[in-house]
Amino acid sequence: MLRMFSYVLLFCLSNLAVAEDIPDFSANYLVKLNGIQAGELKRTLETQDNGLRKFNSVSQAKGVFSFFKPDVIEETSVWKLVDGRVAPQRYRYQRTGGKKDKFLQMQFNWLDNKVSIDDREHPWQLDIETGVLDKLVYQISLMRDLSQGIEQVDYRIADGGHLKTYEIKVLGKETITTPMGQIETIRLTRHREKPSDRETTLWCAPALNYLPVKLEHVEDDAVFTALLRRLQGIDSKQAFTPMQSAKAINPS
Repeated sequence: MLRMFSYVLLFCLSNLAVAEDIPDFSANYLVKLNGIQAGELKRTLETQDNGLRKFNSVSQAKGVFSFFKPDVIEETSVWKLVDGRVAPQRYRYQRTGGKKDKFLQMQFNWLDNKVSIDDREHPWQLDIETGVLDKLVYQISLMRDLSQGIEQVDYRIADGGHLKTYEIKVLGKETITTPMGQIETIRLTRHREKPSDRETTLWCAPALNYLPVKLEHVEDDAVFTALLRRLQGIDSKQAFTPMQSAKAINPS
């Protein structure tokens, strides 16, 4: 359950038109499954001493769900800007605490346009082209594009042993409610070829550097949602409207 949600939530994180201006931050999300609190997700962005940026994502089940899915899923992407584009340097995925642990690490070699992949069982290499991203850092590129007014974009993603294309479309503007208050957002979806039993929608806030404040993923009979509930590092004082004085809007 958390692995599915972690993949989805990797859909979006904040950015500015100039990536160096993104402040280091910490964002916490309340995760629900079919309306019931199921866990939490924490994301951080920090600048390392060598100037590289590290984006980290940790998800974990809470409450009764932790008895069934005790896994902790952590993803980390280290990246930098090269010629104005986001260039991943290293990516790591790690799932621990459940019935079966999982590990995968990717090392990007842009001189040879290859990525070395190590799952501790069968290491291999994958040919890549300029502009390829990992499954976590592509959120940074997405937010850069949103800040420039782009309404549809395709990303090439190094996903294990394959290159995949993520098609993302802007659906429009919408005001939503979060535990922090109400906020104006841009609504997006990840397009998938029909027929598909999966649907992913997210809401990113321009006032928060396009940080995602809500996500919804529908798959079969399961509806996963995440709502921003705490934020540090990004100024949010003027971004949210107190719910008692704003128009009543159903956040679903």
